[in-house]
Amino acid sequence: MAREMSILKLRGKLDGMSFYKNSEGHFVRAKGGVERNRIMNDPNYERTRENMSEFGTIASSGKLLRNSISILMNRAKDTRTSNRIVSLMSTIKNLDNQSLRGQRKVAEGIKSVEGKRVLEGFDFNKNSPLGILFKAPYTLDVEAGSVNIALFNPKEHLLLPEYATHVSLSIACASLDFELQQSEVAYSEVHTIAIDADAAPLEIGLENLPTLEGTLFYLLLVELMQEINGQLYPLKNGTYNALNLIKVV
Repeated sequence: MAREMSILKLRGKLDGMSFYKNSEGHFVRAKGGVERNRIMNDPNYERTRENMSEFGTIASSGKLLRNSISILMNRAKDTRTSNRIVSLMSTIKNLDNQSLRGQRKVAEGIKSVEGKRVLEGFDFNKNSPLGILFKAPYTLDVEAGSVNIALFNPKEHLLLPEYATHVSLSIACASLDFELQQSEVAYSEVHTIAIDADAAPLEIGLENLPTLEGTLFYLLLVELMQEINGQLYPLKNGTYNALNLIKVV
């Protein structure tokens, strides 16, 4: 794959070459590859067919996660979030030690401790990792569905960009059944605090826990905002926000 560096910006196909643009610039690639009929029938492509079969569970599992928490992701994500999730789902699929090659599933891999740890700590916005933005020590009670901060001091516990006047914190718990492709999400109340507020204890609790039996994903969302004439606005449309998968159970 080549990158197009000239002032001529093309899109589409020309003389066997495909011109396209993504978030990283303009690119060009040559048409090529093996015919589909050969891939689907030639014994030499057995491994390719197995990989194609397993990619289906990877793609659907990543989509299930993204769709279930789309409300949160719309507030904190980057241009490569979907790709990074698919990559991790592939790693989890590889942890399925029950199924034959070509039939391995994310639904099996996520059952292991190792599978859960693959996603734990995932930042949906790589431009604003939770560990950089948010420094407050907290504890998560998975049974009660709450995050507790003994003494939250916004000025000391946040890496604040210019113009930030308020911070909002909330949590969510998503129960995902990757086998049945079902999900249920529970949300907490949003706690909005002025940056210059005095240090105080903070508890962020879910109103209820999901009733769907599945893998539980606990998420923490930190949003930075600016107050203008009594109205709160997200800074640069959420560029500084952090969304993190703090625990997978």
